Amino acid sequence: MVDVFSLVFPIFGLIALGYGLLASKLLPEGSGTILSKFTFMVPIPLLIFRALASNDPAEQAPWLIWISYFFCVAVIWLAAMLAVRWGFSRKGPALVIAGVSAAFSNTVLFGIPVVSGAFGDEGLVPVLILLSIHLPVMMLVTSAMVEGFAAKENGGGLGQLDWWGMIKRVFFSLGKNPIIYGILAGGIWGVFGWPIPYLAGLVIDRVVPVALPLALISMGMGLRHYGLRGNIAPGFVLALLKVLAFPALCYWVTFFVLPMDPLWAAAIVLVSACPTGVNAYLLAEQFEVGHGIAANSITLSVLMAFVAFPFWLVVVS
Repeated sequence: MVDVFSLVFPIFGLIALGYGLLASKLLPEGSGTILSKFTFMVPIPLLIFRALASNDPAEQAPWLIWISYFFCVAVIWLAAMLAVRWGFSRKGPALVIAGVSAAFSNTVLFGIPVVSGAFGDEGLVPVLILLSIHLPVMMLVTSAMVEGFAAKENGGGLGQLDWWGMIKRVFFSLGKNPIIYGILAGGIWGVFGWPIPYLAGLVIDRVVPVALPLALISMGMGLRHYGLRGNIAPGFVLALLKVLAFPALCYWVTFFVLPMDPLWAAAIVLVSACPTGVNAYLLAEQFEVGHGIAANSITLSVLMAFVAFPFWLVVVS
């Protein structure tokens, strides 16, 4: 049994520390962006590399994870779009941002720290297998849906979309993401069973311990940046879907419908219970729609996670 309080308190304590550092103006507003970029570029990719290099992902079957998780993503995404359409009369691309806000977990900044704390590097393996296609799939689906809604509003259809151009834009963006390189390098190292060079290992072992606290502090700074904007009610509904309905569905699927190794199932449920990822807001900015929906979902899902996440941790432990 995981000591829930000892695991959860430092996580939310570090998030609160990041928020407080900006709220108190002890650090300038741009500090969160700088810290987040550093965390994404150096410690987190090295953490991912070490975890995958120490485990052979080829020995595992990724299909069950991907099918289970993305089935749940599709259901929650659709539920979020219907809730915002029928409950708040939103239309078009804003519905896509609503779906992303309810189904896009903060896997890197929140999921990796909590799964690592609960289950160690062994528990990280299914998370990293999921992470290997999580961002490409979510970005590609979001882009296709937003451009599809735009084409429909202009009297066109899906056949008029520039699918190849859209795929190239997504993968060009991914090519600049250091986390992708950490996944690829770690996966290759694990498959071939290569040892990490001694001197490189010394450096990695000194950098990796700062990855998790820096990720959580930068998440708190991001929370300060996004805040609450405009109409809160849609964000409240989407946050409930994110931290309650999504993990409940994922728990049912991974433990009962398509049962997998209990450790893997627990890790995937915890990922689904994470607050909304900052990518929801970045996508809202990219497509210039749904900024308030995304920002409110991020902030409210983090606040709800103070209660919901310990509950799910107890359920899967």
